[in-house]
Order: sequence, then structure tokens, then C-alpha cells
Amino acid sequence: MEEPPDFRGAGAQPGTPGPSRVSEGYDSGMRAPLLASLILAAAAVACSGAPARPAAATAATSQAGGAPVGMRPAGTPETAKAQIVPTDDDAGGTAAEVFERARLELTAGKYAHARVLFDRVVTAEAAEHPGAPGPLGRAAAYNAALCSENLGDARDARDRFRALSKAAPGTSDAVDANLRRGRLDVEIEDWNDVGESAAVLLSSPDLSRWDRAEALALQALGMIHGAKDLSSAKKTVVQAEKLLEKKDKPDEVPPPHNAAAVHFARGDLLRAEGDAMAFLDDKDPSAPIVAADFPVKMEARCQKILDAQDAYIDAINTRELAWAVRAGLRVATMYIELHRDVLAIPPPKSATTDEKKQLFKGAMRLRYRILLEKGLGTLDRTLNLETAVGAKTAWLEHARKAKATVEKQLADEKAELAKLPYSEEELKKALDNLSKKSAKA
Repeated sequence: MEEPPDFRGAGAQPGTPGPSRVSEGYDSGMRAPLLASLILAAAAVACSGAPARPAAATAATSQAGGAPVGMRPAGTPETAKAQIVPTDDDAGGTAAEVFERARLELTAGKYAHARVLFDRVVTAEAAEHPGAPGPLGRAAAYNAALCSENLGDARDARDRFRALSKAAPGTSDAVDANLRRGRLDVEIEDWNDVGESAAVLLSSPDLSRWDRAEALALQALGMIHGAKDLSSAKKTVVQAEKLLEKKDKPDEVPPPHNAAAVHFARGDLLRAEGDAMAFLDDKDPSAPIVAADFPVKMEARCQKILDAQDAYIDAINTRELAWAVRAGLRVATMYIELHRDVLAIPPPKSATTDEKKQLFKGAMRLRYRILLEKGLGTLDRTLNLETAVGAKTAWLEHARKAKATVEKQLADEKAELAKLPYSEEELKKALDNLSKKSAKA
């Protein structure tokens, strides 16, 4: 019987890339139309300043490679003499015998029972060999964590991998456990622990170049979301990318699970840098005004969004499904957050009457509705990964909630526009007129 494809083994084996439809609909060709739609009304909403300049597009690249498969072997069963008593669900015997039956259950997809058996091996081995766990105990602990991961209990799996890495420091099992721990930290969004797991990984002299690149990416994610240190995160992402780009052979490509993490970290860094560009001068919270350099900030933020989108597309193109879902959700979120921020902008000084202010708000809703529509389309493609190629990640639930929110927002937008005594064409003309007056102000 073949072992499930997402189990980790003693050695790496090349895998096959996933279906091409994983990245369908996510391409860097989305950049030009999006940029135009984002900066279209920059001059209109500014109190003063020159119109936004067009931003240059950069080509996206994709990486592909193999992934390790398999699970932990029993190690040295001839030395595993610990005895496990029979139970209703198992015949018991030596720890090595129970381990083998647990392995068969795991390969058959019976993860819950396999985890119970592996845990019994861990307990028996700990009693037989107090102190640091031996090869069989480590293998059983590792595989029990894999069972939790495949049961969808990401937090329990993360806690198990973390416990193993701390119980057996310096071993190859600890290195691999920390890698999985870091990936699961991203899954459950524990940005503080991901920094700790990355630090432990980077202290290992035996870490491979590809795994070191991923560890740096994980460390950067901790800096972005935990410490909020974008300057250090940027340096760390650059280090990771250099390792990813380094080739010992001309045709060498990094494993997709390593590459996906690096691309995602780059996307999150650019997204965070864009989010830091505030459109409003809120020195007086009761009466926020548009920042004097709004056109420049608008253009710069749009460029960050597009560059981040390229990085996320690179993550999607690795065909690592969990990372693809996360990247798709991030792309949609950027559109949604930009929509939120531009609609928070108050009318310009040229809107001197209530009627003009009403026209401005209606025109802004109309002009920037495309951001919600793009976000919704991206969420649909992201959620399709679950049914089309079997993606499994807690972030799918985030995407479902985001989709419901955007659908409601779009319905509300249309309802608000319908209340106005103006046609869509009149609203477009109103925004154009406000744009011309703002440019002259």
C-alpha cells in the first residue's frame, strides 16, 4: 500500500507538480487593467497636486520542483524492547510491533487510531528510556503529529512538532519537526511562535539551502505580523530570495514548498508596506482631510499592491495548495482594503454644497466598485481550489467569510447608489468635473 503523499519520510523523493488549473485566472497580465482602475480617480479626490503617473509593470516568474514524501520509519526496532499491554483496539506487544501496526493504520488513512497507537509507543519508550527520546520514540512522536495534521487539527499538530523539536534538539527529527511547526504556525497564524521556530531552524548547521530559505521566509513573516518590523523583514526576505535564486546546476529549481513560503513572505512584506501608506491626514481625528501628497501615495500604494500580487502569483504557481489558498485570499484582501480606504476619503474642497458632496460620494462608490468585484472574483477562484484540486487549509474558511462580506458590501453599494437621484452616467460626469476643479485648485 502506498503511503499518503503528504507524509514526511527519512529521505526526499521528487513529487509531481499539481494540476495547471491551480494557477488558472491568476496571472501577471492582471496588472495593467488593475493599475488603471486604481489610479483613475487619484486627482479627483485630492485637494491639490498633480495627477498620478502610470506605474511600470514587472514580469512575474514561477518556480516548480519536487516535494519530500513518506513518513518516519521505526528506526532500530531490534533495540525497542519496551512492552505495551493489550487493549480492546490493539494486541499490544513490543513498542516496535505496535509502531508497525500504527504505521499500517496511518498509510491506510486511519489517522485517529494510528495516533492513539503512536502515542502508546511514545509513552512506552519514554518509560523505558528516560531523558531524550530514542529513534523509535522520535519517529512515533513525529508520525503522531502527522496524524493530527491529516485530521485537520493544525494546532495539536503544531504543539506536537514543537514538543518533539524541544525534546530532541540537534537531531534531524527536530529540524524536520521545526519546519512543519513553522508551516503550521502560518496555518493557525501564530506569528510569535513562527519567529521562534524559524530562529531554531536557522541555528541548525545542517539545514539545507532550500530549507534555510524557507526558514528565513518564516522569520520574515514573524517580523511582519508579530514584531511589526518591516525594515528587518525586508532584509530577511532578500536573504531568502538570494538562497532561492542560487543554483548549483543550470536546471536546478527549488522544491515548491520552500519556494512558496519565500514568495508569500515577499507578498506579505509588500502588502504591509502598502498598508502603511495612509491617504488621510488625521491630525484632527474629528475632521480628517486628504493628505497633501495623496496622488503620490495613491500611485505608490497601487504599485505595492501590484508587486505584492506578482509575488502571490508566484506562490500560487508553485502549486502548493495551502500556500495558493493563502496567496489568493491575500490578493482579494488587498482589493477590499483599498476599497475601504478610498471610500473613507472625504469630499474635496470643490464640493461646496450638500448636493456636490452627495454626487462625490456616489461617484466614488461607482468608480471603486471594481475593487470589490475583483476581490470577489479572486475569492471565487481561491475557493474553487477546494473542489477542483482538493485544497485543505483553515484559510479556506477565512476566504468563505470574506466572500460573504464582499457580497454584502456589493449589495449595499448598489442599494446606496439606487437611492441617489442620479444615473451612473451623471455620477461619472460629476467625478470628472470634481477632478478638473481639484486640479486647478
